[in-house]
Amino acid sequence: MITVRRLATLLLLAATSVSAQLFEDEPLAIKLSLPSMMVHQCKPGPWGDLEYHYLYLEAPMSTVELINVPSRNAVWSFPGKSAEEVHEFLISSGAPSEEVKSCFDYSVAYQTGGIFKFFPSAELISDLEPGPRQTIYAELRRWPENKSYHAPVVIASGDVFEWFRNSGLKDETIAHIEKLSYPLGNARGFSDVSTVVRGLYNDEEELALLKALTRTRSLILSLRIKPDTDTALLKRYWSAGYKSKDVVTLFDAVARIEGLETIDVTRLLPPTPRKYIYTFPSRSLGVDGTYPDSFWASLNFFNYFPDEQFDDIEKVMAYAKENYDISTGPLTFGDLIIMRDAKSGRAIHSCVFIADDIVYSKNGRSIFQPFMLVKLNDIYNRIAIEEKPQLEVWRKRDR
Repeated sequence: MITVRRLATLLLLAATSVSAQLFEDEPLAIKLSLPSMMVHQCKPGPWGDLEYHYLYLEAPMSTVELINVPSRNAVWSFPGKSAEEVHEFLISSGAPSEEVKSCFDYSVAYQTGGIFKFFPSAELISDLEPGPRQTIYAELRRWPENKSYHAPVVIASGDVFEWFRNSGLKDETIAHIEKLSYPLGNARGFSDVSTVVRGLYNDEEELALLKALTRTRSLILSLRIKPDTDTALLKRYWSAGYKSKDVVTLFDAVARIEGLETIDVTRLLPPTPRKYIYTFPSRSLGVDGTYPDSFWASLNFFNYFPDEQFDDIEKVMAYAKENYDISTGPLTFGDLIIMRDAKSGRAIHSCVFIADDIVYSKNGRSIFQPFMLVKLNDIYNRIAIEEKPQLEVWRKRDR
């Protein structure tokens, strides 16, 4: 049960977390899933007694309005495939043969270039069984031409109705999304926006859908303070070896306040992540034509003023080599985690270790991806569905 005091604290946190964005943009939408609000405990460690609640972030309406409503007609692109190969693949996947044949006859008349484009009907998409859907969408995910399949909406909780609770979507719309969703690692994916749009009745419902689809899961992390808490140990951990010295003063103040139960961990972050946490990129962050990605967020973690040079991976790795050392010891607050593709070895993502299995991250360069605290498994479900990436841990040098 959530006490009035805890509810007030959560709502105050939601208000203060977005204050940095109020001066530049419309306020960020934060959804606290109160009906299912559960306190989750982190594993014990040098970070202290941590607990967290999940929350959902949605892009501001001013950003959502920039999204073009997708076509109501889906297209499946198969680069380098012949008509015969596509037909054989769809039938062997278990898709309904009669509906495939009907759509295939229509699709053949519209071929140009070296990409076979298949135009599935809404009926075919809706009638796919879970097995065939997963097989077909895994194939479509291989090619960037299939944008909504290559980068699907990731429902990290795996529970579609819980994910879209309080989103403004009608129950029948959520049920339609659930029917069309499919397993994606430990989560569920959703790609058939065009099919769901066909069932909506007006612009307001379409806008509500687009806004809900920007939803992503973050968490509110709190450090519990007890009478016997060793604040000296907490100082060492959360100051990252005194790279973030401001928190020392905070813990000294906490020790003098009788009855204080918890500290919002965002208060323990360095200035730059503290400013951006729980917000989507404002327009001012994209004046040079690019928006921050995971590397920008990670390498600016300890910087008092953000360094704008992290536009390409070469600059990122050059900066990391100059300012960080490879670490083989236990992970600690502020460690840089670089994820490399398991096959190519290419750096594909980075994040900053906070505690337990929680990191600070921004998933990609999109303006529809916020800066947030997130579980590592939620990142894997987005960037490494088939195979977990190789991890490198880098620790910032003392200066």
